[in-house]
Amino acid sequence: MRVAYLVQNHRCPRQAARLVAALRRGGDCRILFVHDEFAGQCSARSLERVLKVEVLPTRRRARRAYLSMIEPYFDGVRHLAETSPRCDWLVYLSAQDYPIRPVAELERMLEATTFDGFLRFWPAFEAQNPWGRPKQGVRRYLFQYHDAPRWTMPALRLLRAFNGLRGFRPPFHAGFHCWAGLAWTVLRRAVAEAATEGFLGDPRLVEWFSRTISPEEAVVQTVLLNSGLFQLCDDDLRYQRFTGSRDGHPHLLSSADLPELLASGKYFARKFDLDVDERVLDELDALSA
Repeated sequence: MRVAYLVQNHRCPRQAARLVAALRRGGDCRILFVHDEFAGQCSARSLERVLKVEVLPTRRRARRAYLSMIEPYFDGVRHLAETSPRCDWLVYLSAQDYPIRPVAELERMLEATTFDGFLRFWPAFEAQNPWGRPKQGVRRYLFQYHDAPRWTMPALRLLRAFNGLRGFRPPFHAGFHCWAGLAWTVLRRAVAEAATEGFLGDPRLVEWFSRTISPEEAVVQTVLLNSGLFQLCDDDLRYQRFTGSRDGHPHLLSSADLPELLASGKYFARKFDLDVDERVLDELDALSA
């Protein structure tokens, strides 16, 4: 069995290099970075030279809560399908993720499991949901949003309660539900390819989700859960803490969080920032040595 790690990055190489070294400790694996050069940190070519892994540049700037956030994943899946047919599993990470257990343990678990994938998922339109906001899924995925000229922003802030228009003829119905979750997944290669082609091959889905908020947290779940073809586990195998977050970002993790990370039983955690606390990665490396 061989695992491919698809890593989405927009920052300079220093932290990415530590992640690459940690992943390689698991043994033979394929590592592919998809790098957003538009963020201005470094070029894909310079990142490739430092990391000594293949790096694909994104086609456009990845904008938070836009469809462009998930496009690098689809590009990476298609590239791996063409260049790495031997890979059995695809682990999708950000460059601010880090293993909190030996990578070899994850790979042994994947070799033994009967599941086809690990990802978070829940019905998007139910009032009881992990967001803690009864109408969050409706506002995200039943409304259609359009960019307004910058000069209109002051007026739009006053009309925020009326922001978004209820979409006309959504693609969801009794036989095709909208599912939500989190963007980061661990899927068998064939399942990742099915999600990619199932979404990109449906122009109506692409058009609808391109005008929603945070489609990267719904498109893969919607395609896979509606297919009924796969045995999926509602667990993305990573630790992250959103408690009290008001901007949708998980809290930055530090050495003070180490006992909770280790007790979680997860394989990865996010997110880390070397400029804030590098010691936590040193301690995780020592535990995995």
